[in-house]
Amino acid sequence: MATSLHPNLTVVKSRAFDTLFTKIRDVETNSGDFVHYSKRAMRLLAEEAAAHLPTSPQAVTTPTNAIYNGHLSILDTNPDGVCAVSIVRAGDSLLECVREIAPSVRVGKMWIQRNESSADKEAVHSCTKLPKGVKDMHVLLLDPMLATGGSACAALSTLIKEYDVAEENIVFANVISCPEGLEFVAQHYPRIKIVTCWIDDCLNEDKYIMPGLGDYGDRFFNTV
Repeated sequence: MATSLHPNLTVVKSRAFDTLFTKIRDVETNSGDFVHYSKRAMRLLAEEAAAHLPTSPQAVTTPTNAIYNGHLSILDTNPDGVCAVSIVRAGDSLLECVREIAPSVRVGKMWIQRNESSADKEAVHSCTKLPKGVKDMHVLLLDPMLATGGSACAALSTLIKEYDVAEENIVFANVISCPEGLEFVAQHYPRIKIVTCWIDDCLNEDKYIMPGLGDYGDRFFNTV
């Protein structure tokens, strides 16, 4: 679904999100419940993001001896051709859900944090670990929150410019995003695909998503 915010944006449609987001936004929700409800949302997101990877035709015989002409994802036919890249730390929560649906997927990690002492909250990239041959793979880039877009663009720059991953072979999955972040990524990387569960209203003056849900990594890993 292309929108003015990004030409290759898909917003996952599920009536379940109303309940799930009510729980994960609530400041009174404890860490255990946050993990429970956010993983339910992330499982839906992981399935939708995976559906944006290449597929190939597959005819199967049903128990009624009928032929069904369907498709299989590259995750099913060639999981070595896909790398799930987590933007540490919060991205590891979403990585868990991706590996539940694709246990054999290759995994990469990027250590990128935004500088909280800076007014611009710019991204600081400290380390990358990716499998050999990633330039020939399709990449699922994982980070639950897209705020300013700084961390996402730092990760995308590394993948595309340093590791030669094709821009059109990247699917960026996030739980919650905002217009400013989507537009920022669109300015720099319009050919990637973005899959999100929710678009919030805006960033506040401190560069936090509003109404938002707090620090995703802190709440998921109980380090508040």
